[in-house]
Amino acid sequence: MKTLALLIVTAIWGWTFVLVKEGVAEIGPLWFLALRFAIATGLALPLLARGLRDWARGALLGAILFLGYFFQTWGLVYTTAQKSGLITGLSVVLVPPIAWLWGQRTSRRTWAGVALAALGLSLLVLGGREPLGPTGFGDLLTIICALAFALYLVFLDRYTKTTDFLSLFLPQLGVVALLSLAGAYIWEAPTLRLSARTWQAILITGALASTLAFFVLTWVQRRSTAAYTAIVLASEPAFAALFGWLLLGEWLRGPQILGGGLIFLGIMIPQLKPVKRPD
Repeated sequence: MKTLALLIVTAIWGWTFVLVKEGVAEIGPLWFLALRFAIATGLALPLLARGLRDWARGALLGAILFLGYFFQTWGLVYTTAQKSGLITGLSVVLVPPIAWLWGQRTSRRTWAGVALAALGLSLLVLGGREPLGPTGFGDLLTIICALAFALYLVFLDRYTKTTDFLSLFLPQLGVVALLSLAGAYIWEAPTLRLSARTWQAILITGALASTLAFFVLTWVQRRSTAAYTAIVLASEPAFAALFGWLLLGEWLRGPQILGGGLIFLGIMIPQLKPVKRPD
C-alpha cells in the first residue's frame, strides 16, 4: 500500500514536470512556486480546525523543502536540466547515511535498492543526447539542493513517528509559499498576465503536485523509512521521461529505458521477504 501510494505521488510529480517546464518559460520559477504553494496552502486551510499543535516542526520542514527548491532553481541558471536531474535524484544516496547519524538502521536489502536506484538514475540521465560538460557553480548549488531534499525526508520520517501528521502538513506548505513569495519579490519581476495554459499548470501543480502529493507523502511516511521513501521517489525522473515521451514526443534511448527498469527493480528489492531455509 505504501509503495503504491508513493508511486502515485511520484507519477504525479513526473507528469507535472512537463507542466512546470512549460510554465516557467513564461513566469519566473520562484513566482511559479509562490503561486503553486499559495494555492496548495489555501486548499489545506480546512485542516486549521484540527489545530496546529506542532506547527514549529511543520515550519522547519517547509523551510528545508524551500531550500531544496530554491537551490535547485538557482542551480538551473548555471547548469543543464540533465545534470540537475541527476544530482538532485542522487539524494537517494544521501538519505541512509544521514538517517544513520540519527540512529536509524538501514537493512541490506534497502542498501541494495539504493544502489540500484542510483545506478538506474545515472543511466536515465547520462543516456540522454546532451553532454553533461564540466562541473561548475550550478552543480555545487544543486548538490546543496540534493542535501536539502535528503534532510527533508529524514526530518519528515522522524517527525511523523511522534507527531500528528496533519499538524505537519499545513505549516510546511505555508512556509514554502511565504519564502517563495519573498524570494520572488526580491529576485524576479512580478507578473500576473499569464496565459491560460500557465494558469492551468499552476492550478494543477498546486492541487495535485502539492496539496495531494505532500498530504500522501506525509501520511505514508508514518509507516515507511526515509531510505525506502527516497528509493521510490528516485523514480520521478523515470516518470518525467515517460510523460515527456507520451506528451511532448521526447525520444527515449536504450540506456534510459534500462535505467528506468533498474530504478523500479531497486524499489522492489527492499520489499522482498527473506527466504526461510528448510530445517
